Amino acid sequence: MTTLLAWVSYPSEKGRKVPSALYIVSESRITWGSHAHRWDAGRKVFTARDEPHIFGYCGDVVFPSLVLAQITSAIDQKLLFPDGVDAEAKHTRIYDSIKRSFGRRHNAPDQSFWILHAMRTSDGPAAQFAMWQISYDAKEKGWQSEPITIPLKTGVLASLGSGAKITDRHVGRWKKSDVGDRSSSIFSAFYDAVTSKADPLSGGAPQIAALFSSLGPQIIGFVKDGVHYLHGLELVPGKMLAQIEWRDELFQRIDPMTLKRKSGARRFARPAGV
Repeated sequence: MTTLLAWVSYPSEKGRKVPSALYIVSESRITWGSHAHRWDAGRKVFTARDEPHIFGYCGDVVFPSLVLAQITSAIDQKLLFPDGVDAEAKHTRIYDSIKRSFGRRHNAPDQSFWILHAMRTSDGPAAQFAMWQISYDAKEKGWQSEPITIPLKTGVLASLGSGAKITDRHVGRWKKSDVGDRSSSIFSAFYDAVTSKADPLSGGAPQIAALFSSLGPQIIGFVKDGVHYLHGLELVPGKMLAQIEWRDELFQRIDPMTLKRKSGARRFARPAGV
């Protein structure tokens, strides 16, 4: 399966009730039957290019990865949504499109899967986000689309996949530390859960999709031990890497050329006992 996590982040200033970002993160392992047969560079998170939509999946690999590539392409070409529809209508169009596509399968293996769809519904100083969980149960042949409530403080929105319980335990450990429940600690907990190898079906580099209070959706690269990863793919270093944002295992913003924390970026540290 996999490990899939989503969370919302609020500014650290007291009294601020407007979220600053929403993230979806996954690892990169795809398995065939067991962890002995695996690929640690499979794409699991997707973003539209301009419209504020991001996606992640877990469970079955083949159908979700292919259909989400089609969905984001249709959004990018401005072909999926009628003009003037609201967030709920846009999600319904995405959900219906996924189900119709699934209905065109013939004698294909049937496996359960889950898809997270997040979007920004307003931007700027009054930015708001929405999220839904789409589920397909192979045993029951049943579909569900359920909205996920966005809390009024930084916190986890969804934890899914074979590594979910392990991730939840690590999130709890970080939350109880002196770091507390902040965005960077949630990502660090995810990273700790995956690298603990407690779930053999999860592994490889993290891949991160983000919605901020303005601008288009962002894919964030990951740097570890001098190696750059995007969607699990190892990239050759070069000046072009500066076109996107990069983070390390503590969620610090990293300069992709110097591999050091970016000038002016907030410093994070691992708390004692974690």
